[in-house]
Amino acid sequence: MTLESLGEFVEALEQAGQLRRVKTKVSPNLEIAEVMRRLMYADGPAVLFENVEGSSMQVLGNAFGSMKRLEIALETDDFTEIGRRITELTKMKMPSGMLNKLKMLPKLSELGEYGPKYVDSGPVKEIVETDRASLNSMPVLKSFLGDAGHFITFGLTVTKHPETEIRNFGVYRIQIIDDKHAIMHWQMHKRGAQHYRMLKEQNKKIEVAIVIGADPGTVFTAV
Repeated sequence: MTLESLGEFVEALEQAGQLRRVKTKVSPNLEIAEVMRRLMYADGPAVLFENVEGSSMQVLGNAFGSMKRLEIALETDDFTEIGRRITELTKMKMPSGMLNKLKMLPKLSELGEYGPKYVDSGPVKEIVETDRASLNSMPVLKSFLGDAGHFITFGLTVTKHPETEIRNFGVYRIQIIDDKHAIMHWQMHKRGAQHYRMLKEQNKKIEVAIVIGADPGTVFTAV
């Protein structure tokens, strides 16, 4: 079964005995991060904090913190097989001769299934907030005493090349400044930063989507 949402991933973890739910109220200011740090070093389970101070949203942590949970996330028990398939697809060369080309059709068909598809609607559009939207409604964590503030640390930042329109997914730290503003911490060599510089030279603003809580397969496209 393909895991098509974070909710389905949570259910799969729970069914495998890899998830614990925490109903006690916890703070996003250092406390949740410290609990997850201890769980990580103790080889503990994934944890779903259901009662986060100051937010109606839940927080999932340590979800990819073991080989077993990675296997559940990527729906495999053989990571070398995934690597082999990726290598075959990226190094594929067009063969000579009609018969050899016909033999390549199954591989080309498989490659076609991996491409993104444009859709008009989806779960992302079920709830749309504009004027009422507030970054402070999210339980964004402060993880370390020396942090300058609260950071989104595992959001998928989606940008688009201004010429080719090819999308890029990246994971960058995003610092919350107030309910309407955040700072993107992307390094100069990252593709998101490259897209930004290209548009800045054209005196244009960059379009950015930050995806939080995607299905595990999508999450790993950005890592």
